[in-house]
Amino acid sequence: MKRILVLGGGSAGVMFSNRMRREFGQDELEIVVIEKSEKHIYQPAFTLVVFDLDDPKNLVRPTKDLFFDGIKLVIDEVTKIHPEENKVTTTKNGDYSYDYLVIATGGRLVYGEPEGMKEGLEKGTNLFTFYNMDGAVKLRDALKNFDGGTIASTVCEMPIKCPAAPMKFIMMAEDMSRRMGIRDKCKFVFTTPMPAVFSRQPYASKLESIFKARGIETVPNFTPSEVDHDKGIIKDFGGKEVKFDLMSITPPHEGMSLIENSEGVGDAANWVTCDKHRMVSKKFENIYGIGDATDFPTSKTASGIRKQAKVLVSIFKAILKGEAPTATYDGEIICPMLTRYNRVMFAHFNYEEAISPAIESYANWVLKVHMLRPLYFNLMLNGLV
Repeated sequence: MKRILVLGGGSAGVMFSNRMRREFGQDELEIVVIEKSEKHIYQPAFTLVVFDLDDPKNLVRPTKDLFFDGIKLVIDEVTKIHPEENKVTTTKNGDYSYDYLVIATGGRLVYGEPEGMKEGLEKGTNLFTFYNMDGAVKLRDALKNFDGGTIASTVCEMPIKCPAAPMKFIMMAEDMSRRMGIRDKCKFVFTTPMPAVFSRQPYASKLESIFKARGIETVPNFTPSEVDHDKGIIKDFGGKEVKFDLMSITPPHEGMSLIENSEGVGDAANWVTCDKHRMVSKKFENIYGIGDATDFPTSKTASGIRKQAKVLVSIFKAILKGEAPTATYDGEIICPMLTRYNRVMFAHFNYEEAISPAIESYANWVLKVHMLRPLYFNLMLNGLV
């Protein structure tokens, strides 16, 4: 019997494994998942936590409760992949062999650069990140006590998970200041290493018009080199400076360190190098990538993972029947952008084109704020949508 070994029990690992278990019985295929964390956190709601639109306790589930019966879950950490030997090495349980390997290890935040960021986040007085639960809660509390000054949202490098999230923050913070009656005491600044607010049309033009109409300053081509939280100044490599009283910073992202330890599997930033359509490793024919762990040239989002899981299951259905796979991933993702209270715009696109118009609506707000988390835990992770 063939064994598929899945590295990672986050969104990608769960969606793929459960869909595969639906298609193949326990007597047809062995599915083993190795995941280091016993807790699964719904990360897309971190921005909701910041603005008190969701409670942190609602975002956490035991990892073991998410997988279907017949999937073996191993709580352990993989330290190295040995592609030539078809095995991986773990911290506690030794080696695991595989016939096929699916890498769903996600991405990680890197706090070493820019200089001063780690120290500023640890102090937690005016520098925060909502890219983890603790940081989202701290930022929420800081916003509640904010009574005026400059609020900045900074992206250090690309790619990042949910690249629209830092824009959601600055738009929602600006709207929150209006609701608090302190808009005339506040300034809002968004910095990005990219040449524009967003990379895809028509959403880029819509966001630029929103920023302009609401007085949110944009600083493009800004790659931070240093943060001085005591002085409230962030500098870029070109010498530009932005002053702030409160800043949400998005640290650089990389793939997991095990990719660095596994020759031929990833690139210099530890993203798994895969064919962007066929999802197979560019070097090893029995290794596949899914989700944030990959170098796919599209946004790293749960909606993208949902699409990828469907495709990858179709690919394996063909392979395990001895047929040539025909299913391909077209880069489709959907990113719900909170633009202000009671309004959300969906950026829906694939590698080639935009799929949805750039429209803000209350219906989108209801879906994002009130429905997506239940849909995620009850349907998406179970492979029902």
